[in-house]
Order: sequence, then structure tokens, then C-alpha cells
Amino acid sequence: DANHALWEDVHSGKVPRESVAFAKIKGSERAVEKTLRSFCGDPSRLVDVCRQCILFADLPDLTSCLNVIFQDREVEVLRIKNRYDFDYDSGLTAGYRDVGLNLRLNTEETRRWGLQFHVCEVQLILASYYARKGDEGHRRYREFRNKRGE
Repeated sequence: DANHALWEDVHSGKVPRESVAFAKIKGSERAVEKTLRSFCGDPSRLVDVCRQCILFADLPDLTSCLNVIFQDREVEVLRIKNRYDFDYDSGLTAGYRDVGLNLRLNTEETRRWGLQFHVCEVQLILASYYARKGDEGHRRYREFRNKRGE
């Protein structure tokens, strides 16, 4: 896919870092909908307004990235959702799987901008699952989510 690159290709320099496109922030309409449906109107629980996904060829690469994140002193991992866990009921997400991290960055720059307490989401996804996600897969997930009232 011309719009997406594997983490290993970016990490190795095969794909230039400046060519990586960053995800858009969650739209205001969906943010309000999710706050009302899932969080009883409490916007402080909405932690995926700023988000990014990283694609991996296999689980060892994904695990390697997780280790780098956990060892980084400037990253505080607040929550991890491992949707690859054998005990995870993938029926809850219409078969979709990833590792979802909510984290904070505490760097000189985030402190300068007053953003060191901002929570963002990073999704670590196997490329094979991401390929299924696509526009049609995401449309089906939105329908599934709406039927569940999320």
C-alpha cells in the first residue's frame, strides 16, 4: 500500500521517516458521540483524540517496538489493551485485533508546551490485520460499534 509503511522499513531507513503520514485527530462529531455513548458524558475519559498506528510484519517486530516504548524514560504507558491475547474475545471488536497503548510523553518539548499530561493512543497492528481493516472493514466496524451503542 503506497500510503502505509512497515515499522521495520521505517526503522531500517528503507522508508524515509519524513514520508510517514500521521493520523488525523478524532473528529469532533465522533468525539462527542463517544463521550456520550461510552463515557457517560465524561470527556476526561476520551483518550484517543490524538492517535497513531504503527504496522508490523510479525509479532516479534511488534514485541520489539513494545520493548523500546517501555524502556523509554520519556514515555509513560498508562494503559495497554492486548487484543492479540489468547484470552481476548475478538467478538467484542468484530474480529479486529491490535495492541492499544494510551501514553504520555514527558519531554522538554511537551513540558515547554504544557502537554506532558496529554494522553494519546498508539495502535500497534500486524500488517495482515491492517490490510483487512481498510475502508470497507472500518465501515463494518462502525456499524458493529453503533449497534453496540459505543
